[in-house]
This record gives sequence, C-alpha cells and structure tokens, in this order.
Amino acid sequence: MAIVSAVGMLIVLLMGARVTATGSGEGCGNDWPLCHGRWLPADTYESLTEYSHRVVTSIEGLFVLATTILAWPLRKRHPEFRVLVPAVGGTLILQSLLGAAAVKWPTSPEVMATHFGISLICLASAALVAFILIEKRSPSTDEASLTSDQRRSLVVFRRFVIATCVFSIVVAYSGAYVRHTDSELACATWPTCTGEIVPNIENTPQGIQTAHRVLAGLIGLMVLGDAINAARLRSIRPDLFAISAASVAIVVAQAGVGAWVVYSGLSLLATLSHAGLMAILFVTLAERIRRVWPWSSATVAAVDRAPVRTVRPVTGE
Repeated sequence: MAIVSAVGMLIVLLMGARVTATGSGEGCGNDWPLCHGRWLPADTYESLTEYSHRVVTSIEGLFVLATTILAWPLRKRHPEFRVLVPAVGGTLILQSLLGAAAVKWPTSPEVMATHFGISLICLASAALVAFILIEKRSPSTDEASLTSDQRRSLVVFRRFVIATCVFSIVVAYSGAYVRHTDSELACATWPTCTGEIVPNIENTPQGIQTAHRVLAGLIGLMVLGDAINAARLRSIRPDLFAISAASVAIVVAQAGVGAWVVYSGLSLLATLSHAGLMAILFVTLAERIRRVWPWSSATVAAVDRAPVRTVRPVTGE
C-alpha cells in the first residue's frame, strides 16, 4: 500500500504539471468539486485534463488514508513514522485545498508555486515510508563504533545534506514560479539568456528565468559537493556514496532537460520530464537525510542488536 501511495503521488504531481503546462487550470470553470456545475466534465481537452487530475487525486487520497492507518501502529519499530505518516496525509490535504482554492478564487503565482513544493514534500514522505518498509539492506553503521574523525565527517555530511535538501525546495519553488508567471521562454537560449551572460533583469520575465537558472546552478554545486564528501565516507557508508552519485546524475539530466524545454518551445514531454526529474531528485535528497539521521530505524536496529555485556558483581571472597 505504501508503494502504491508513493507511485500515486508521483502520478498526481505529473498530472498537476500537465494541467499547468496545457493551461487547463480553468477547464472546469470556477466549480469544485463539480465541473461546470456537473459531475461529469465537458467534452473538451481542458475539462478532461483538469477533471482527470481531480479524480486521480481523490483516488490517491484513499490510498494515502489506508497507508496512514496501516503504518501508524508501526511507529515504535520505525520512529520516522511519527513524522512521515502525518506528513503524508497532512500535505495531501493541504495540497488538495490549495488546488480547490486556485479554482474557486483567483490565486497568485506565489501560491501556485507553493502548491508544487507541498506536492514534493508529500511525495517524498510517501516514498520514504515505502523505502523503510521494503528495505532489506544491512542496518547503518552504528556511530558509536566509528572513530572520532569518522563521526565528525558523518556529522558534517549530515548538516550539508540537510542544507541541500532544504535549498532544493527553494529551487523547485523558483521553477514553479517561472511556470506560473509564463516566464519559461523569456530566455530564448540556454545556458545564456537570449545570448547574454548577464541579461537585463529589469525585464521581469528574464529576471525570473535567470534567477531560477542561478539557483539551479547552485543546487548542482551543492549536490556535487555532497558527492565528494560522500566519497570520503565510502569505506564505512557505501550507500551514501551511491545515492549521492545518483543525485549528481539526476542534476545533470535535469539541466539537459531544462535546455530541452527552452529549445523545444515548451514541449509537453520536456515540461513533464523536467517536473518529474525534480520530484525524483527531491526524493533522493530526502532519502539521504533519512540514512544519516541519528535516530532512524536503521540506527536503532543496529543499537538493539549490539551485544550486551554482563558485568559480574565483585564480592569480598
């Protein structure tokens, strides 16, 4: 059920990106949950696109509810569930309410960009629940068994990956803001903006697009730096290096798809690929935090299985 919920959230996110990319946000008028006052959508592309997104989101809500009910009793075995399980249900409800508000009342690009960020958090929470339940790898190395230098390196790495994950939300928000302000093609070339390295930022759309590209470049450098740090921990935590290397590959692919979006003139496939890769990147960054969190279920399991020493009391004999 957790796997279905995670996959369903990715589908919901991509369908939401399709609604935005095709300009179908008003496909059902100002009615919600009805579509032009009816339970069935009109026979138009925009209505079908918007209404199908609502239907799939409703179905996903049922899967999330079932996952929440089933996973909550396991919170003692998996301490992360105390945060992740409420996060899945809460962010899905918040996401749905923001979507309904966007239909019922005029909504600013800032609110719609926030809607995408909340979708990422919901997806990552659902994915982490699934990862925890299906993982079969050996538990993480208990930090107590590491040398002082190794512990220090792991703590530094933990701080950096948390910063990277948080900053990725800012990058995702800027990308969604580009979409909702119709600034995608403000720069007709890539990586320069219409042939200029430093464009005229007084032109608001070009400034918005340029700001997003700068932030995307920064997150790329942060992900690369994390991978270099993970390489130093490879001997004790090869899993951290593997997922960090995967994050670098996703960032490179995301940059290429960003260029594809510009040169294809907002091809639907390119736009959805751009949103999908951002979602996958955020999931990998969130999973990396879970793997280095001190009180993750993997760490607790390692501590629980540590041998217990029995001390024989000293007597006067």
